Amino acid sequence: GASETVIQFVIYERLKLLASNAGYLKHDSWDASEVLAYLGTASAAKLLASSMTYPHEVARTRLREELSHVRYKGLVHCLRTVWKEEGRAGLYAGMGTHLLRVVPNTAIMFFVYEAMIRSVLA
Repeated sequence: GASETVIQFVIYERLKLLASNAGYLKHDSWDASEVLAYLGTASAAKLLASSMTYPHEVARTRLREELSHVRYKGLVHCLRTVWKEEGRAGLYAGMGTHLLRVVPNTAIMFFVYEAMIRSVLA
């Protein structure tokens, strides 16, 4: 699970830099475009990081199932078995629902973080 967080933060900081260079983040006052820029960068970062690491989430969930020790010998074996038996659809099963839950949560969390940092530094 830590790899998703690392990827998310790297992407977020890069997108934030790009948004700042493009003039979307002014750092002096809050307006609607700046709020949307922060929400958008955080959402995009979470969406990309979650999409890249979702097969790991599928494997972790399957390994927690009651008889997983009989079916799977470990994480890599689980991923290979799912790929072989179910293909890409199996590795990304349920991702849409997962993204609907985590992307808005992350966008709000990052925006609150940025607002708090700005209020402390002001």
